[in-house]
Amino acid sequence: MIEDHEDTLIIGLTGPTGAGKSTAGKLFSDRGAVVLDADEIARDTIDGSPECLADLVLEYSTEIITAEGTLNRKKLAKLCFSDKEKLERLNEITYPHIVQNVEEKIEAACGTAPFVVLDAPTLYEAGLHERCDTVVAVLAGEETRCQRIMARDGMTEEDARLRISAQKKDDFYLARAGHILRNDGDTDALRLSFIELWGLLEQALREKSEPPEPAPQAALPAGDDAPEKEDAPEQETPPEDPIENEIENPTNEVPLA
Repeated sequence: MIEDHEDTLIIGLTGPTGAGKSTAGKLFSDRGAVVLDADEIARDTIDGSPECLADLVLEYSTEIITAEGTLNRKKLAKLCFSDKEKLERLNEITYPHIVQNVEEKIEAACGTAPFVVLDAPTLYEAGLHERCDTVVAVLAGEETRCQRIMARDGMTEEDARLRISAQKKDDFYLARAGHILRNDGDTDALRLSFIELWGLLEQALREKSEPPEPAPQAALPAGDDAPEKEDAPEQETPPEDPIENEIENPTNEVPLA
């Protein structure tokens, strides 16, 4: 579990393939933020965690293990990625181990920089957004994404569009993310939008760091709603002293005998 660090804002960075999430991550890194790659952490976890490997063997048998006792990633991919149910089961097994490792990485990074950024394409699917103070989603139009995927991965247009169709639509991110970073233009346009985003994130960090203001005291009701004051009890007039009364009133003569 990640502790609450007032001096660090934990930012989830996500978005569909081809939108430019990696470019946005580089902009964060250039400004001094710590950027954690969730995909890299996941690979290290699956390859290097004995507990995760043991759980995978229990599910898929020892055929996913090499002669050296390490994970045979190609064999595991062949078993799971052609079967939706097996793929879902693979995620169920690996996600808890990956999330634990991510939390440890975030905890270690907190306090070393004002911003810790978790770059995760499946941020919401893995529940990692719950570990973040806010989420930035990088979005771009489908045509732009298609051209980028083709240039980056050497795909045909048909394969690029198939990959895009298998991913979440923009509405998914628009309904969930705290900030949207549009990346339909060139790097200079993205950098200008990023500068504005950075200012908003700095404000969020200040608000997180400032102690909450004390709750205002309830005002006393006025007018007809004010509580009625209790009347002071009436003081009783002491009885007159007849002797003192005679002295103060000399006209009261004593009758002669």
